[in-house]
Amino acid sequence: MGADKVQVVVWHTFTEDQEKSLSEIAAAYSAENPGVEVLVQSQPRQGFLDKVFNAVRTKTGPNMIINFSSEAAKYIDPENDENTYVIDFQQYMNAEELEAFKASLPAAVYDETVIFEDGKMHIIPVYTSGPILFYNATWFEELGLEAPNTWEELETVARAIKDKHGVPGFAVDSLTDLANMLMMQSGAPFVDVENKKALFDDTKAVERVQWFADLVKEGVFTLTPTGDYFSNDFNSQLIGSYFGSVAGLPYIQPNGFEFGVAPSVMDGVKWYPAWNRGAIAFKVSEEADKATYDFIRYFTNAENSSRFTQSVVSLSPYAATIELPEYQAYLNAEDDMNAEGLRAVQAHLQDAGVLPIVSVSATIRTEIERAITRASTGEATAADALKEAVETVNSEWASY
Repeated sequence: MGADKVQVVVWHTFTEDQEKSLSEIAAAYSAENPGVEVLVQSQPRQGFLDKVFNAVRTKTGPNMIINFSSEAAKYIDPENDENTYVIDFQQYMNAEELEAFKASLPAAVYDETVIFEDGKMHIIPVYTSGPILFYNATWFEELGLEAPNTWEELETVARAIKDKHGVPGFAVDSLTDLANMLMMQSGAPFVDVENKKALFDDTKAVERVQWFADLVKEGVFTLTPTGDYFSNDFNSQLIGSYFGSVAGLPYIQPNGFEFGVAPSVMDGVKWYPAWNRGAIAFKVSEEADKATYDFIRYFTNAENSSRFTQSVVSLSPYAATIELPEYQAYLNAEDDMNAEGLRAVQAHLQDAGVLPIVSVSATIRTEIERAITRASTGEATAADALKEAVETVNSEWASY
C-alpha cells in the first residue's frame, strides 16, 4: 500500500460467498478512490466480538465491523464523548442529507440508528433479517398439520411430532429473541430507560417463559443443538421445526424429506424482532474516519446493497434498493426457497419492534438467555430466574 493512502480495515466473520461480495465492493471503492484502500479481513467467529472490543481499546483493531446496535452501545459513554469509541455519523451529514437518509429507511430502522443514550448516530443499516419457521413439510403433511400462527398452535404441532416421531417438535436458535417475542407479545413491560430499571420480570413475562420452560422439560421443545445452530439437527430429523434466521436457508439440506418455511408466530401484542445489522465505525483519525464513512455509504448504495443483501439472504432496508428491478425479481421469484423465506420475514416487518439500546443492552440479552435456560433446565422457576436477571441488570445499570 502506498504511504499516502488512507487505510480502512473491515473485520468480519462472513462465509465465502458473503466475503466475496464484500471484497469485490471494497475493491471497486478502492479503485474509484485511489487515495483510500479498503482491506477486508476475515476473522474467526469464536471470540470475535471480544477480540474487536479489546483491539479497539488498544488501537490495533478495525475501522469497521457489521453488527447490531446493541454492540455499538458497548463503545458509548453518554457522559463523556472522549470515552466513546464509535463514530457519530451525523457529523458528516448536513440537514438535507440527514433528512434524505432518514426518508430512505423504514421508521423503525432509522430509529435504531439514533436510539443510543447519547442521542447520536452510531450505526448505518446494512441489512435486515429475522426469524422464520423452518418445518419438516413431510411430517406436517403426514400428520395433517399447518404452520402455527399462535403459541398454542405451536405447542399443538410440536406435541403431535413428539408423539409420532419421538423427537422434539420445536427448537429455536436464539433463546434471547424467543424470550423477547414471548414477553413483548404478552404486553409485559421491558425497561424503564429514564429511571434505568429493567422490568422484564413482570408476571405476564413470567407466565410465557414458564410455558416455554415446561415444554422443554417435557421434551416437546428442546433447548440446545448438537452444533452451533439447529440446522444440522433439522436436516437429520432430530427436531420437527425451529425458529432460525432466514439467512440460514443455504444450510438447510434435508436428509430424505421436504421442508417448508413460514412466518414466525405473532400472538397477542404485535411485535417482531427484526434483526437489523449495520456498519459500526471506530474512531481512528479524522482522515480515516471520514474515509470509513464514505466507504459505508458506497457499500450501502442501491446497487451494492442489492448485491450484498442477496449474498447474505437478507433484506435491504433502503427504498432505492427495493425499487430496483433486479431486487424486485430477487424478492418475487417463484419456486425459490430464499425468496419464500424473505417473504416470511416481510410478513411481520410492519410489526418490527426496536428495544431500547442502552449501556447494559448486552447484559440484558445475556441475562435473559441465562434466565430462560435456568427455567428450562429446572434450575429455577421462571419467576425466580427473571427476578435475578433483573437484579443483575439493575445493579450494573446503577453503576453508570
